[in-house]
Amino acid sequence: MQARVQVALKLWRDGLVARILVTGGQVTGTGQLEAEVMCEGLVAAGVPEEKIVLETRATNTGENVRFSIELLKQLDLYDDIHSVIAVGSASASRRYLMTLERYWPDLVKMLMASNRYPVSADKWHEHPEFAADVLREWNKIQPYLDAGYLKELSPQTCPLID
Repeated sequence: MQARVQVALKLWRDGLVARILVTGGQVTGTGQLEAEVMCEGLVAAGVPEEKIVLETRATNTGENVRFSIELLKQLDLYDDIHSVIAVGSASASRRYLMTLERYWPDLVKMLMASNRYPVSADKWHEHPEFAADVLREWNKIQPYLDAGYLKELSPQTCPLID
């Protein structure tokens, strides 16, 4: 989680995002929800609390997106959003973008990957744990596509795909 907080913080400090939506209802080892822990880290690093949107019900990536969309609609923010920069682990980058494509197809999608491993993302294959995570994520893609949880990426909404 700390790696994701650092990436979101960099996006904020670089002026690339006006708001940060933090999502995650899973309980951490401290008994706090993921989203609350990340929010606390962002606020402690200087992000104003009013610039953070907090979603605390999601227990998986699909719910992260669906519940975030619901919350943004409730807060009357949804219609003004045309692009997002998702932050997630490097090993699951493709699945994150495909989940966004499934539930928010017209949105322009970007991703900044966080990396908790001591090697760069382009050297994932050199680190046994990182490689295992990448392969585990790869093996989820087809079953999740078949189940309707994911949608293939589109060059119109994910510009680096061609």
